[in-house]
Amino acid sequence: MAQILKPELREAIIQSARNEFYIHGFEKASMRNIAKSAHMTVGNLYRYFKDKEDLADALLASTIDKLDKIITGEISHIPTDVQLAHGRTAEFDARIRRLSMGFAHVFETERKEFMTLIRHPRMADQVVSSIKKIMVQMVERWFSQVDLFDRRIDMITSMLASAVFNGLVRLFEESLDSPQEEIEWMISTYLNLFTLMISAGDLHYEKK
Repeated sequence: MAQILKPELREAIIQSARNEFYIHGFEKASMRNIAKSAHMTVGNLYRYFKDKEDLADALLASTIDKLDKIITGEISHIPTDVQLAHGRTAEFDARIRRLSMGFAHVFETERKEFMTLIRHPRMADQVVSSIKKIMVQMVERWFSQVDLFDRRIDMITSMLASAVFNGLVRLFEESLDSPQEEIEWMISTYLNLFTLMISAGDLHYEKK
C-alpha cells in the first residue's frame, strides 16, 4: 500500500527550499540540503516533488500569480481613446505608480520568493514576456501608424522589455535592506525613463 503524503511534510520541504534557493540560487541549490533541512531522506523528498523545477514551481506559484496580476492589470487599464500627448503622459504616470507600488509590495512581503523568481532563467523570461506585452499594447493603442508586425518594432519592444527587467533585477539585488518607500521611488524613477522614451518617439512613430 502506498504511503499517504503528509501536507505538513510537503510544507516543510517548501520552507527548506525557500531558504536554499534564496541563499544559493536555483542552479546551485541542493536537493540533498533541502531534504536534510526538512529532516527527511532525499528519496522521501522525491515522493513529494519530482525534481527541482517542480519544487520551484510550488514555492513560487503564489508570487508569480501576484506579479502576473499586477502586470496584466496594467495591460487591461490601457484605454483605447487616449490620443493627446498630455493624456498619454497622465496614463504613463498612473501606470508607473501602480507598477512601482505593486512590485515593491511583493518584494517587501515575499522577499525570498521574489528574489528566487527573478534569478530563475525560465521564470525571468516569463516576466520579460509580460513586460513586453505592456509595451506592445501601449504602442498599439497610442501610435496607430506603427506596424506591430514590423520585425524592427518587435525587436525594439523585446530589447526594451529585457532592459527594464535587467535594470529592476539590479535594483532589487542592491536594495535588499532598503525601506519600501525608497524602493517604490527608485522603481518609479527608473520606469519613467522608459516611458519617456516611448512617448518621445511620437513623431518618429507617426512618420512610419
